[in-house]
Amino acid sequence: MTDRHRVPSTPAEAPPTRPAATVLLLRQHEQDGMQVLMLRRHARSGFAASAWVFPGGVVDAGDATLPEGTWTGIDPDALADRFGLSPTATLAMHAAAVRETFEEAGVLLATHTDGSPADVPADELAAMRDALNDRTVEADWHGFLQRHGLVLDLSVMTYWLRWVTPIQEPKRYDTCFFLAPVPADAEPAHDAVETTECRWVAPADVAAGDELPVIFPTWKTLIWMAEHGTVEALLAAAAGQATVGPIQPHIEIDGNGSYSAIFLPEDDEYPHELYA
Repeated sequence: MTDRHRVPSTPAEAPPTRPAATVLLLRQHEQDGMQVLMLRRHARSGFAASAWVFPGGVVDAGDATLPEGTWTGIDPDALADRFGLSPTATLAMHAAAVRETFEEAGVLLATHTDGSPADVPADELAAMRDALNDRTVEADWHGFLQRHGLVLDLSVMTYWLRWVTPIQEPKRYDTCFFLAPVPADAEPAHDAVETTECRWVAPADVAAGDELPVIFPTWKTLIWMAEHGTVEALLAAAAGQATVGPIQPHIEIDGNGSYSAIFLPEDDEYPHELYA
């Protein structure tokens, strides 16, 4: 729990951020329109306990060292400026997004080296996923990809948003949000470790007032999604952005040391001078 009497008041006092990646898996439902896959965090989770979230997590060291031939679809050097990262970190961000989507949602954004759909025995997929979720063992993710001739298809993801955790929070992340149409043959499932449920959510329903236990960035992201109406329109809008800047919410603290309000850079009350 945050110590309300020692909450940082300036970026210089804030805990450092950790790089992270999130994937919004999308589908266009015939009746319900655009939907996004969401997972419910475990009640004992150290972050966003019991909240509905998108698949994602922190970038691991191994994400920056994918073996040659196990990924395709992007040019990290060409994308580095757009991400504000080095080419190596840009590749790592994409790799983490794919790995976490498989780990948390069971959806593997990959093909075989010949371009055919990934066809791996279900028991081996489950074993790899379990190993990734088991923090007590060293999961051989790179070896798994190589043994099965798998290539992570990084081109299926479109960079859309970059959320940075408020300075007042003890655990902070600098998270790239990607969009990706869910593969037609995918069967998403929660991991029963970090997450306990999964469901398809229509952003339009959230915008219309449906209550869903989510943290602020997730809620705001759903609202922004609803503004585009369809998966096609959302993907086009994301791809057409000239730049993707960080979204750094600001939290106001009242006289009792409690959180009283949260503002975005677009709000009149946002203290831009604090983050200059």
